Amino acid sequence: MRITNKIMQNNSLYNINNNKITEDQLNTMLATGKKITRPSDDPVIAIRALRLRSNVTQLSQYYEKNAKDAESWLDVTADALSTVTSVLTDAVKQATKGANKDLTVDDLETIVAQMEALSKEYYATGNVDYAGRYIFTGYRTDTSLTFPTTTTADYTGINDEFNATDVSTSSRVSGMSKLESTNLLAQSTEAVVEESNIVEYNVGKIRLSYDNLNYRSGDKDFSAPSLKWRENLKQPATSTVNGNAELIKLTYTTALGETHHVSLPTPDGLEKGESYTITSEGIVYNVTSNADGSHNIKATEGGTEYEFVVDKNGVYDTSRQSSNIESGTASTETVQKTTLTFTNEQGERVSFKLPLVDAIGQTYNMKLDYNGKIATAVINSDGTYTVTDASVTNNIDGTITRNIINVTANGSVYSSYKETTLEIPSSNMIYTTTSEEDIDEVYRTLDSTPTGSVAYLNAATGEILLNKELSDKLATLPKLINANSIDVVYDKKEWDSGDIRPQNLFNCTYTDDNGKKILYNKGSAAHDIAYDVGFAQSVVVNTTADAVFTTGVKRDIDDLSNMLGTLKQIKATIKTLEEKLSGAAKESAEWNKIDAELSAAQKAYNYQRESIQKEFEHKITSLQGALDTANIAVTDNGTRSKRLDLVNSRLMTQTTTFQSLQSENEDIDLATTVTQLTSAQVTYEASLMATGKISQTSLMNYI
Repeated sequence: MRITNKIMQNNSLYNINNNKITEDQLNTMLATGKKITRPSDDPVIAIRALRLRSNVTQLSQYYEKNAKDAESWLDVTADALSTVTSVLTDAVKQATKGANKDLTVDDLETIVAQMEALSKEYYATGNVDYAGRYIFTGYRTDTSLTFPTTTTADYTGINDEFNATDVSTSSRVSGMSKLESTNLLAQSTEAVVEESNIVEYNVGKIRLSYDNLNYRSGDKDFSAPSLKWRENLKQPATSTVNGNAELIKLTYTTALGETHHVSLPTPDGLEKGESYTITSEGIVYNVTSNADGSHNIKATEGGTEYEFVVDKNGVYDTSRQSSNIESGTASTETVQKTTLTFTNEQGERVSFKLPLVDAIGQTYNMKLDYNGKIATAVINSDGTYTVTDASVTNNIDGTITRNIINVTANGSVYSSYKETTLEIPSSNMIYTTTSEEDIDEVYRTLDSTPTGSVAYLNAATGEILLNKELSDKLATLPKLINANSIDVVYDKKEWDSGDIRPQNLFNCTYTDDNGKKILYNKGSAAHDIAYDVGFAQSVVVNTTADAVFTTGVKRDIDDLSNMLGTLKQIKATIKTLEEKLSGAAKESAEWNKIDAELSAAQKAYNYQRESIQKEFEHKITSLQGALDTANIAVTDNGTRSKRLDLVNSRLMTQTTTFQSLQSENEDIDLATTVTQLTSAQVTYEASLMATGKISQTSLMNYI
């Protein structure tokens, strides 16, 4: 091949340019510190860089933000729980001190005052917040645990739940009202109060979480409170997820501007004897299928009917809606069905099919009809279900029994039991206006009626009073899986500062000033707030109020305060009688009357002093139980903190590893790059010199 000078010159210029490009690339790498400036420089490095940067960004989010925030939340919770345990420990010590029978009334008054201060601190700690979010109120982080001031708030259907161990004894010394010092100061002509008039009665008791309940004598809108107790079914309910159900998800607006959402099972593919009827917001829905695959929906609200048509493709047909409908949309969805089976009291195996329809933000009902058996399923706002068998047993003692199954969102059985309900009529109510003599009569009635199911509600003190048979029955109820064995349902409207808001502990309904009802905790799902702290890893950071706090602490101390007040009153009566006795002629009729009353008062004092001493002993156990509950919460919070520490350690290692990989992939080695740049510069200068020499020589030099 013939090589000309021109070819040599062109090749030299090409190499000069390449050397210059290499030098420029190395200069850019040295200036930026990166191996590439655009993906085309090295596609392999670019692709790997994108993946590594994504990993580093995610890890930084987990390690530097999520995990730190979770750690702060857990630390604030730990500090609050430490305060709670310290307060309860002091309360137990004070209760132990108060159980000493040798203490004077003044000593007891000092102890109770200290316990009241501890109680206030206990509940105040429940209002601790982290970054403006209350830490013990579950999802309701904008609402404090307790009421900050005395207020009026209408709560109905408060489900106050207990177990057999919560059934205790209520003692009352009857006849004490006759010994009030104000009555004795008057020269009464009434019969002498003898020792025999002072009688102590003991009846069963369930102390509710609140006192001063929303019941008044002569109330025309009286809503009977109810006492419920639960026992195991003959055979616990089981569930099997099998089969599917077709749903129509309907949203529509009426001509009045009201918007409704509902999920409706269609009749398509159902077995013979299987049907469903939805009731939501007081509207009853019925779905029928047409031969062309479309569906007619009829909704009835009182005397008003709404009609809709959804075609076979699940499209809402606006041309066939009723005239009282403004607009509507629809879609279809296939969901699973679960079959629930249990054995009733008659030994019969009963089954229901439950479509796992969606939660829609409010509670609604679905009537289940399967092979002639009927049940009602309540779809709770948290996606869980409460299924109640329509078959009811009317018992001879006036109670009724139903079979109930609680189902999780995925169709498995959460709990199942038979529930017996005893409604408490207005005739069995003790109000704040009820006289002491009438309350004495209630205790006498319960004591003299040992058989059957007899219960009274003391709305003033917040206590269910029980006769012997019912008390014994409730005290021996078995423990249930995922359910408490006793439930008392009542209403309350007036609240004191420091009272725990019922939605933080109980299933209840709140009615606001506009008459709107808000349903709380109508389901079994937990209020867990979880932080994502890693790939497919999360840590629950919150501790809910029911895992730490109980209304029992305040109620315990209120009990002691009330009993102490009664004891002080009897002591004052004794002092009054002693003064009157010293001024009366000995052995006179007046002296004998006062002496008999003094003996009766002393007997009442002894009864009350014995009772308060026993009550302090009971409070030791009760407050220790509250302390044990708080300690469990401390352990649980500590366990989550420890797990987060391990996750943090792993995240730190992973972050360092991925940052190193990212640096190795993207960043230059400075020494190597400087060496390469120096070499490129020398090469470039050498190529210039070589090209210059080649350019100086041509064929003309030899002619």
